[in-house]
Amino acid sequence: MKTKLLLLFLLLFTSVAFAIPTTPTSDFTDNNNGTVTHKTTGLMWMRCALGQTWTGSTCSGTTKRYPYAKAMALTSSFAGYSDWRLPNIAELHTIVERENYNPAINTTVFPNARSSWFWSSSPDAYDSGGAWVVAFGNGDGGNDSKDGGNGVRLVRGGQWTFGSLPQTTPTRNFTFHQDGTVTHQRTCLRWQRCAVGQTWTGSMCSGAAKTYTYAQAQQLTSSLAGFSDWRVPNANELLSIVEYGAYDPAINQAVFPNNGSSWFWSSSPYGNGSNRAWIVNFGYGLGGSGGKGSGYGVRLVRGGQCIFGSLPDLTTSITASTNSVKLKQNITYTATMTNTGSAAATNATLIFYFPPRWVNYVTVPSACVSNGKSYRCSVPSLAAGASVTQAITVNYAQRGALNVIGLAITDSDDTDETNNKAQVITTITP
Repeated sequence: MKTKLLLLFLLLFTSVAFAIPTTPTSDFTDNNNGTVTHKTTGLMWMRCALGQTWTGSTCSGTTKRYPYAKAMALTSSFAGYSDWRLPNIAELHTIVERENYNPAINTTVFPNARSSWFWSSSPDAYDSGGAWVVAFGNGDGGNDSKDGGNGVRLVRGGQWTFGSLPQTTPTRNFTFHQDGTVTHQRTCLRWQRCAVGQTWTGSMCSGAAKTYTYAQAQQLTSSLAGFSDWRVPNANELLSIVEYGAYDPAINQAVFPNNGSSWFWSSSPYGNGSNRAWIVNFGYGLGGSGGKGSGYGVRLVRGGQCIFGSLPDLTTSITASTNSVKLKQNITYTATMTNTGSAAATNATLIFYFPPRWVNYVTVPSACVSNGKSYRCSVPSLAAGASVTQAITVNYAQRGALNVIGLAITDSDDTDETNNKAQVITTITP
């Protein structure tokens, strides 16, 4: 059963208001193989839900329903890719068409889409027996028991920006301006740390958040931090600061202190009723709709020239000088770290992992320092598009397979950490 206040907002209305689409067809690239790439996120989506078949122009058949465990275990080699996976809740929200209803999805991009609940991979922080879901009937976000049966639409990491979109909001992802505002590095949006009605004391938000009707909220202005272009965030912007790893409140309290656990207005109208608009609950992270005459809190935002910001993306490769050697014969392992992202990687490290025994080190670069069974090679900064290569020569005192791993890490956020590791195997003969 879908839970937590969400049921208050599943009311049906007969009038439908259409405004500017939130997922216009122009935001997607048709890959002509039953997949589309979302230009906004770089994620590649299957156009059909599992259970349906891509005919070349539409999706035929009926969407299958799976319990959470089976949905998480699903694999596919569709369109020649083997890394399809269940999207997390942040990713699933990005394909909700908030100006549509029944289904709340772009049916040109995702034809014959079912108006039902779909699983995300994100567990519910409030209830270990539940996980996050999105209703593509009305676009609401909620949670469901993992034993329940819901639809699945698979996704794979994009090459342009993120391999997977973040579903958490760690403090390191925000720049603090010491004026009661923060900039979210992933979205380039600048947020007021306090809800309207509260006062920034220099370290805390004092007072209680005020509530407003939808019309009153849209008229709010502010000159905080010397800016006059503060506004009510749209639904996707507001969802971007939900902390799905927490509840009561479902927001990073180090960034937004004393938030409370109430519903907040977005500026986005609802697709099924001109008297409703999208709201987000920061108690549990739910998304839904509320009557425009109701009173909810407001947190103002400004800017956002980029969608997900500029981030590094480290990739690693590793090779051996030979595939098979005699005992105690020298082998040189060469690892290369490349930053394929759009921003510099700071305090990066290229790491060689060797077996814990029987390895004799012959030559090691001065930038590489032993850390037990690994050597860590420091790279203070790696510009976008740049590469760095390190080589370590060893020999082996026991026959068998020598498994060596190259791994890249950085203090900066990495768009896709799944491509940071590579491995090479060498056979040692008598």
